[in-house]
Amino acid sequence: MLKKTLTVSLAGVAAMGLHLAVPPAADAAAYGCSGAQVGSWKVPMKDKLNGGTYYISDVKLFYNARTGWNCAVLAKRSGHQRYGEKTPMYLEMYNSRWAEDNYKNNYDKDAGRFKYHAGPVKVYGKNICVSIHAKHGDHTGPGDDYNGRLDLSGVACD
Repeated sequence: MLKKTLTVSLAGVAAMGLHLAVPPAADAAAYGCSGAQVGSWKVPMKDKLNGGTYYISDVKLFYNARTGWNCAVLAKRSGHQRYGEKTPMYLEMYNSRWAEDNYKNNYDKDAGRFKYHAGPVKVYGKNICVSIHAKHGDHTGPGDDYNGRLDLSGVACD
């Protein structure tokens, strides 16, 4: 009995250690999405003074296998100085059926000045690839100058 209890306890400790070593995925519900996160991509920003690259936001893509819908957000990184400040952000997503059938379930976008994230944007995606276009500005003043851009074509094709 002691050997069986010890084995179960060690298995539990190992499982807990594994769980602590793996960072948790983003919570879809926090962004108005559902499903599991299937991708995350950094949006590269270009420094206009020195030409360097830095990152202020990420595109996060979620997929709900039960409903067949994709959901994306352009989320600011919490450690960046612009987090919580309104900056220009643009996010659009479309599926491969958009060209011949441009209904709402094949294309969605969100644009404006946001404190934390643009989106969610949602398109149908069961057995269909989706493409995402994201832009982000790193200023709080007037205008929609976007010095960060990301284009993703043919992702989440399940």
